[in-house]
Amino acid sequence: MRSNRSVRLLTLASCVAATLSIGGHARAADQTPAPEIHFHHVHLNVTDPAATIGFYQKYFGANSIKYRGLSDGLLTEKSFLLLNKVATPPRSNLGTSLWHIGWAGVDGESEFAWRSNAGIGVQTPVTALGQNFFMYFWGPDRELIEVYTGSKNHRFEHFHLLATDAYATGTWFKDVLGIAPRSTTATYQGRPSSSLRIDNVNIFVFERPKAGEPYPDWYPVEARGTFGPTEGTALDHVAFSVRDIKAAFAGIERAGATIVRKPAKSTEFGFTSFFVRGPDNLLVEIVEEAPIPEGIWESKRKP
Repeated sequence: MRSNRSVRLLTLASCVAATLSIGGHARAADQTPAPEIHFHHVHLNVTDPAATIGFYQKYFGANSIKYRGLSDGLLTEKSFLLLNKVATPPRSNLGTSLWHIGWAGVDGESEFAWRSNAGIGVQTPVTALGQNFFMYFWGPDRELIEVYTGSKNHRFEHFHLLATDAYATGTWFKDVLGIAPRSTTATYQGRPSSSLRIDNVNIFVFERPKAGEPYPDWYPVEARGTFGPTEGTALDHVAFSVRDIKAAFAGIERAGATIVRKPAKSTEFGFTSFFVRGPDNLLVEIVEEAPIPEGIWESKRKP
């Protein structure tokens, strides 16, 4: 169980502008703006899409949608939960660097009471943290979900990573995706940590203890060995969106990222995307989409 949480890092700085250049490279030759990047979705492997949609509607207020009219999913303010139906229960993501996803809350004790009384699976009971509260719940396929009341809203708020080197992970997000850490010297419980923000989503990174050092009691037992790949687990990968996939792919290649799959059109979701390997076996997808909510008012139809 945690004591001081990374959520305290929310006050370290204002959010990073979403228009930072992808790949961290200035386009000096023509001075044209580099592509902007936004958070797009968390991709879940699920055994029962209807049950997963009902769960996130009931407990977290997400909206059921038909993504591009093709695939059932969920909208959470400015980003999505997209679903991949699997025949057998997915592996636990707790053995990977993608620890959990998180929502904000307002009244911790009453919110814990109504969720637990309504039948949600509890991983960690409501726990005070100063004047705020945190709690952990299980999703339908044993994905881990946190609620923290510091932000005083009910929005999808963050995903949380574990890392062998928290500063290196923050540097990867800056150099490859153009999302700069709020601090290059932040620590949590005496160990390096990183905190980033894109749109309304925070990315928190805690560094694991070095060999021979004790693990804190909140650190998942499953993640005390080598971090496994996130694909195939309950929380398969995270995704970011760009308007220009060709420019994004070129910039990320220049930044030296490991390309897992080159740009290709998805028949299931209707967008073009590519995959890169992030730190500690994190799978990251880049999709070509207009941002939410701005993009919903745009039309590609010519007058």
